[in-house]
Amino acid sequence: MSATGKYSAADVAAMMAGCEVIDLAPVLTPNMVKWPSHPDLAIIDDARTHEADGYFLQTLIIPEHVGCHVDAPSHAHRNLMHKTIEKFPADCIMGPAKKVDVSDLDLQPGDSLSLAQYEAAAKKAGVTIEKGDIALVQFGWDKNLPGGSAGRDRSWWGRNNPGMTEDLCRFFSERQVKAVGSDTASADLGQKDNVIVSDFGHRLYFLPKDILIIEGLLDLGRAPAEFYFIALPLKIKGGSGSPLRPVGVVARR
Repeated sequence: MSATGKYSAADVAAMMAGCEVIDLAPVLTPNMVKWPSHPDLAIIDDARTHEADGYFLQTLIIPEHVGCHVDAPSHAHRNLMHKTIEKFPADCIMGPAKKVDVSDLDLQPGDSLSLAQYEAAAKKAGVTIEKGDIALVQFGWDKNLPGGSAGRDRSWWGRNNPGMTEDLCRFFSERQVKAVGSDTASADLGQKDNVIVSDFGHRLYFLPKDILIIEGLLDLGRAPAEFYFIALPLKIKGGSGSPLRPVGVVARR
């Protein structure tokens, strides 16, 4: 640290050299899992080729809500159309992350994680949610991805997942977290066969209060209970959200 109390680029480089970066993003692939009513991601893999053009380039046709992505308030609220993703600062989903693993509860599609269940798991993990945190919930939903241990097909994952009760969503809102995220298709929104049974975060407690929603995280089991979360939304004009490449930064073992 310099005499002015500021870290130099060399200081930051030295700190990062002592850290491990955990990739929390799925690979973007054509026709990957998604919310069932959203458009598919497509990749034109021969848009430019070495043989025809002297270089290689693909063209992506990509919805804002595919893979791991963030929801902006405009996504779910007609009266918040002015709150699109490019209006938020670049660091809107960077900060201390508190991850709580509730996979042992084996919640099923349409079930809702309660505040009591969350607090019990948080206490076990030694996690306390504070203002400005990024609250992440590990449902263990990776097992339901195509090729996962549960053997689900592509359409099942986007149509089925547990959600969060109103008291849990209210808790995150009252703690003034920066964002809420999970390894499911819709974070707080519970559904069974695409029938929505809970929707308190999107509608009442998160997006209307500028608490962003991160969906579709992968491999949260690799991350510790506390780490530094980094994900940058694309600066999309009028964006209802954005695909993300999220990572967790932790001290090397």
